[in-house]
Amino acid sequence: MEKPSLNNKYVAISTTVVQDWIQKSLEIKFQEEFQQDVPAEDVICSDFHVGQMQDANYVLWKATNIARVHCTLSITIEQLNTTHLLLDINEGEKYISIYKGTYNLTLSNVFSIAIQKQEGEMYKGKCIIQLNYLLPSNEIDLSHRPVCYLVKDKIKCTEVSSSKNRRTRIIQIEDKNVTLQNVHLLIEGCIEIKLKKQNGTLCSTYLYFDDILSVWLRLAENNKVECELAHSHSECHVFKKHQKRNYSFFAIVSLCLNVMAVEEAVVCINSKDLQNRNEF
Repeated sequence: MEKPSLNNKYVAISTTVVQDWIQKSLEIKFQEEFQQDVPAEDVICSDFHVGQMQDANYVLWKATNIARVHCTLSITIEQLNTTHLLLDINEGEKYISIYKGTYNLTLSNVFSIAIQKQEGEMYKGKCIIQLNYLLPSNEIDLSHRPVCYLVKDKIKCTEVSSSKNRRTRIIQIEDKNVTLQNVHLLIEGCIEIKLKKQNGTLCSTYLYFDDILSVWLRLAENNKVECELAHSHSECHVFKKHQKRNYSFFAIVSLCLNVMAVEEAVVCINSKDLQNRNEF
């Protein structure tokens, strides 16, 4: 009896094919002025384990030198010897019931967050609190140079030129005439700036930037343009202008981008002539 084979079998794979790509550098300089307050962000992470003998509320966070803030709270209760706990918002202004598990809450006009303690309760968990507030400019330590980072997952690249009205140029590559098209891209992103407060603690603020990048690419009808960040460098300064009450952030962001013409394609892989074997 003739053994069956896997002849004439193939695998189809959908993939993205890069048709053309170049590396392009872009330097963006920008500044932002503020008079009294700077939008700031703090992130507080903590683990907690409260035993039965503790008879006071467990304070997750309480404001010291800032007014009420907006915040997002992620809290996980890992162990619990009762049915539920009560989150105490603003010292009794509001209560929220939480059970074993993870909760993500958005809160406004907050100055304290605590877990109310009931007799005999025991619980264990962790929380992350992101605080968003306005930091008075006189609380910034201007003698300390801020450190800034590019938020890489916020880089966005969008073509703003019309595919029907692109300029063209003919060049020679390996003795062949090649038509290039001029593409204009909107590059958007932001940097995170770490500021030092007068009390020695750090907080974050964010500055957003955008610029237009012009490139020449070899593009077919079904191609689209994509960008990929190769590497970057950021630096920033904060200072008070002479004869003005304003403070300014000044930042320089250097980007190196891989700009690619890509196309979706289906690749078919033929299998080899493979016969079945006897099992040992």
